[in-house]
Amino acid sequence: MTETPINLRIFSLHGLVMTPRLFKNLQGILFDLGGTLDADGEHWLNRFYLLYQEYLPEVAWEELKTAFYDAEAYCLQDPRGADLNLAGLIDLHVSRQLAVLKVERAEIHRALVQKFLASCLQTLHRNAGILSRLAQRFRLGVVTNSYGNAARVLAEAGIKPSLMALADSHEVGVRKPDAAIFRLALRRLDLAPEVVAYVGDSYNQDIRPARQVGLVTIWLRNDAMSAPLPPDFDPALADYQISSLGDLEGLLS
Repeated sequence: MTETPINLRIFSLHGLVMTPRLFKNLQGILFDLGGTLDADGEHWLNRFYLLYQEYLPEVAWEELKTAFYDAEAYCLQDPRGADLNLAGLIDLHVSRQLAVLKVERAEIHRALVQKFLASCLQTLHRNAGILSRLAQRFRLGVVTNSYGNAARVLAEAGIKPSLMALADSHEVGVRKPDAAIFRLALRRLDLAPEVVAYVGDSYNQDIRPARQVGLVTIWLRNDAMSAPLPPDFDPALADYQISSLGDLEGLLS
């Protein structure tokens, strides 16, 4: 577990950790997708590891990590990825993970896909309602490292109608943490960075580059299995910390 950031200027409101960089004339909000809209701040790798502990406890963390990132690369390179819905993507991802791990058990494959998908869909559908309400007040968009299928995933989850901008790394040719993908999303929102907030679960992929661009940064943080923070971790880069998008609604009320 990582250490909770300490900042002498931080104060608390409704259980949220906040800094004095307030929402001045906020007009837009950008969101990460994986780990943010489909989970409460937990990376796909961490969530898969918890499922492997249930179904294949003999698979060590480093083994799964190797298999997971191999599956990531495989899905990114597979031309089918851009046409898959979320269920199809997860099925392809798990198939590759198990192939790398040399596990040939159909019942394990089925259980991993079904449980992971159910968790994603539950959170996506909950957050669709939240974004629908926020869209009545703000211009919304998504910035995601994806496989070219983000628009389909967001549409099937009922989130796409709330969005005015989408920057899918596979389609635009640049991936986070490159700040260029954030600037592209801002152009599509037609807003300046100082009036836009960005919500993401990764310090390195989301919070650091979003602050570099000048966005208000909102870290959806879950320390249960968070990745180690870098040596130059600066808690001041996150203007706000929340534990779910429900917290975001409270923050903006």
